[in-house]
Amino acid sequence: MKKKKLLLLGVLICVLVIAATAFYWYQKPRTSLTNVKADYSLTAKELYEAFQQDEKKANQQFLEKVIEVTGTVDNLQATDSTISLVLTAGEMGGINCSVRKTNSSEETIPTKGENIKVKGRCIGFLMDVNLTDAIIEK
Repeated sequence: MKKKKLLLLGVLICVLVIAATAFYWYQKPRTSLTNVKADYSLTAKELYEAFQQDEKKANQQFLEKVIEVTGTVDNLQATDSTISLVLTAGEMGGINCSVRKTNSSEETIPTKGENIKVKGRCIGFLMDVNLTDAIIEK
């Protein structure tokens, strides 16, 4: 009987530790790239073609790096907290940027066809090159 209680207590403690860790990571604030210097500065077409030509080499070069990309907005979706935009890079794909909205009065949402510069962290290639934690540069 005592062994069952100890086992149950051990399992309960493990579950609580896992739940607390998960809650911490879920609530952890995202890093801002505002004051981070970009590792690379490219056009949307150059970045997309690098992944199209040799994805393995491009992953080694760009994955988890901060990249500044210039391009034309092809598609845009805005919610209360995020802006998801795609920069034109070719007929088959583009650069998918996930931008977190701020509550700043200076923030402007770009329009389709507008030429912009975006800085974000490259997380890989899935039909489009994906940038997270992105910010729209002025």
